[in-house]
Amino acid sequence: MILLKRVLIAVAFLGVLTFSCCVGDKSGIPASQSTAPAATQNAPKSYSFESPKANQTFSPGAKLDIKVKHSGNEAPADSIVFYIDGIKSSAIVGSETATSANSEFMSPGIRRLKMTAFFGGGKTESLSIPLRFVSDILPKPYTYQVVGSFPHDTRAYTQGFEYNNGFFLEGTGQYGESSLRKTLPGTGDIIKFRNLSSDLFGEGITLLNGKIYQLTYRSQVGFIYDAESFEQLQKFFYQNREGWGLCNNGSELIMSDGTHMLYFIDPQYFSVNRKIEVYDNVSEVDSLNELEFINGTIYANRYMTDEIVMIDPATGKVIGRADMRGLLKPEDRHSRIDVLNGIAWDREQKRLFVTGKYWPKIYRVELVEK
Repeated sequence: MILLKRVLIAVAFLGVLTFSCCVGDKSGIPASQSTAPAATQNAPKSYSFESPKANQTFSPGAKLDIKVKHSGNEAPADSIVFYIDGIKSSAIVGSETATSANSEFMSPGIRRLKMTAFFGGGKTESLSIPLRFVSDILPKPYTYQVVGSFPHDTRAYTQGFEYNNGFFLEGTGQYGESSLRKTLPGTGDIIKFRNLSSDLFGEGITLLNGKIYQLTYRSQVGFIYDAESFEQLQKFFYQNREGWGLCNNGSELIMSDGTHMLYFIDPQYFSVNRKIEVYDNVSEVDSLNELEFINGTIYANRYMTDEIVMIDPATGKVIGRADMRGLLKPEDRHSRIDVLNGIAWDREQKRLFVTGKYWPKIYRVELVEK
């Protein structure tokens, strides 16, 4: 009996030891080894970037001269590999500290330059910095010629604008005033009209495959209507904090949110297929508002300006900009007049129409390169 008790005590003691070693991690890794020591986690990097500097600006295709500095705290790395947005660009070995990288295929926007240093024994260190890539294209400057004008409802705070089969389609904003409407160009008569709920602020519209899509400002909800009857077919939701302009390329919705970003959205599932950052040859081009897709190019009003920019949908590069100042004459201004906003394209007759919030007129214009 005494021998049996000693055996049982020994087994129990070993069980306690086993439990205490493995507690806290279902993988079976002892708790003392599940995280690296604090000193290792906070250890200073062995390398830093001497060039380029964080947030330095480049044009796509520019040669990136990369130079790193070794702290000298330990032996140099066996090799260092450099990546731009996850794509390997160059490498150095041993005591080398300089190399170069080609940015030929970089789209405009903020991209990250990362270096990963490989040391003996399997140790690695990584460090990254942001770089800004602008467009390598000088936008063509345009002015305009007015070809004609049409009446426009001065109560319409224009947020979305389309031309289709001889009629204007317009989405309007403001709480308690938001609507979807169809108007006759010659007279301005409203042929069809649908109010939005008073708690919604209407935004951009676009026509795709017999359906009208309409955004709202900060409600993160949009609506789909039958283009002929204006019957609501569906609601959809999006993650952007704000909805602004909307157009389409025939297969995707293209959405702006008042920043320099454009989002390409699946019109069935409303997932973001891709997004682009819009840049000219100097900086990002923000405040993108009402949109229209014309002959493979995105045309965008810029909020609080008299400018329309033309954007390459593949790269986000601004390829042209139209100065629309002076379009609205002093005699046509009234107390509620607001900014230029509204671009519509007649695909059949190749006609361009523009208007603004509470403007009394819609203008047919031709853009002329300066």
